[in-house]
Amino acid sequence: MGLNRKNYEIVADELMQMIVSGVVKPGNKLEPIETLARQYRVGRSTVREALSLLKARGMIESVQGDGTYVADNRARNLGLAQSSYLSNATELLQLLQVRKIVEVGCIGLATQFRTETNVDELDRVVQHMQHSVGNEEVSQVYDVNFHLAIARATQNPLLEQMMESVSVAMTRTIRDTRKLWLYSERESAARLFEEHRRMYQAIVDHDYQTATDTMSHHLDKVAAVLMRPRL
Repeated sequence: MGLNRKNYEIVADELMQMIVSGVVKPGNKLEPIETLARQYRVGRSTVREALSLLKARGMIESVQGDGTYVADNRARNLGLAQSSYLSNATELLQLLQVRKIVEVGCIGLATQFRTETNVDELDRVVQHMQHSVGNEEVSQVYDVNFHLAIARATQNPLLEQMMESVSVAMTRTIRDTRKLWLYSERESAARLFEEHRRMYQAIVDHDYQTATDTMSHHLDKVAAVLMRPRL
């Protein structure tokens, strides 16, 4: 094994091995984040990152208000349904409209109500994003984690639940957007990171206007790229 592996990667691999070996079976519920953090002797943010990686791989799914489950055939079917959903231009645009309404509002609230714990979490995610520029599989996970961390920084559990509920669709739109950006624009991965860094700094500075303007501009670019006609 490499010596530079992150804690979240180690936790994700151990959970994945439990799933693959059948110790935890499809449909089984995973232990809560707090329990997993104690079990692996890591912080809750590390466990969240590990779970996000497994979600991106389609191995687990979150059920709002209930917990995290090992994916089964129904979960895979859901993934196919989500893929079809995102291939429909009208419904994709509707999803992007929801993201803009919710996420611009979230980042505005985050500038007002974020705690030092939230700042620390966002700082860790931004640092991971910077270090993973050029590694798209990892970058996509941190991209989603960044937006979910902003929702947590609002101190509003309902907003956090709303963001969790669309996290699968978010992962797919972020994945497709990044691929299209990287295909059409050189150095766009660095530009994407810089946009997220500006949003993070605005939250740190309690700068409502810069935060909301940057998020709005960012999501407008996401919409423009995803709705661009394919040749």
